[in-house]
Amino acid sequence: MSQPIALARIQLQRGEAGAAADLLGPVLAAEPDHVTALVLMTHAQLALEKPELAHEVAARAVQHAPGSAEALTALSRTLTALGRHDEAIAMAQAAVARQADNPYRHNRLAWALLEQGQRSVEAEHAAREAVRLDPDEADFRITYAMVMKQLNLPDRAQQALRDALRLAPDNAVARHELAAFDVVHRNPFALSRLARGVTGLVAALRADPRQEASRHLLDAALRQFLVYTAIIMVVFAYLGWRVSDDSAGWARALAATAALAPVGYAGYFLARLDRVLRSYLKEVVGRQRAASSAAALTLALLLFATVAPAGWLPVLLGVASLAGFAVRLLTSMVPRT
Repeated sequence: MSQPIALARIQLQRGEAGAAADLLGPVLAAEPDHVTALVLMTHAQLALEKPELAHEVAARAVQHAPGSAEALTALSRTLTALGRHDEAIAMAQAAVARQADNPYRHNRLAWALLEQGQRSVEAEHAAREAVRLDPDEADFRITYAMVMKQLNLPDRAQQALRDALRLAPDNAVARHELAAFDVVHRNPFALSRLARGVTGLVAALRADPRQEASRHLLDAALRQFLVYTAIIMVVFAYLGWRVSDDSAGWARALAATAALAPVGYAGYFLARLDRVLRSYLKEVVGRQRAASSAAALTLALLLFATVAPAGWLPVLLGVASLAGFAVRLLTSMVPRT
């Protein structure tokens, strides 16, 4: 029985939960009370997003070995997945009591407390203890970062994530979380930070292409950039419309600015992306032809306004403002893949 269990453990480490479950099935059919196989099957079923089945298997493991810290930890994970947070914390605390010198037990307790959401200080103590017991494990640094994030201490969270990447440069979760700090902000002029964030998300996807959270956040970040670009165009077009009755010269200057400022804004951002990311941005833009058509119409109106007769300017700039606003709305609604 040792060989299929060892192979199943390797499959789980590789992220092949289905293959691991297939290996463990015959083992448990022959030995229903095999605690190690039950624990591994619990982790496999959780990875397969079957928390009810995972809980059933973990409960069997604890029933057969009530003193096993590993079984208690597995059961705690299933209870967290089922939203039974108080019970998950109790199981994690029981595992810590049995193996106080095992950093994985403290790490599980930290996550149980973190998911419960109301005991962040206790989660910080547990996460810090896991790091103290094994300072070379990147996952423990990530847990500590998540606790710092919940405590609204972003600087300490980012430092913990950088420490995790120092220990494991290809850790996709650490790359994703660190990039998220650069992407999730409200400063439309922090383009270097936004570019750094999307670059980090691409690195996370390269490390683990299955990271759907990174893919969705990358799309959101690129749409955010496109929305900011559309807003710049709308603002200057609207200002030009407001002054068009009083000063044709100022109206034409603002029309030119409305056309050129987004180009400069986009150019500054694109210059900070690699070729692959620029191609991906084109793909994001191309997913909705309506937004692209509205943008082309807006730019055409703005450019024509720079040379059109003065009497035409209010209509041209007014329509350009509305078309630019349509670009902003349509861009924010670009569908995800």
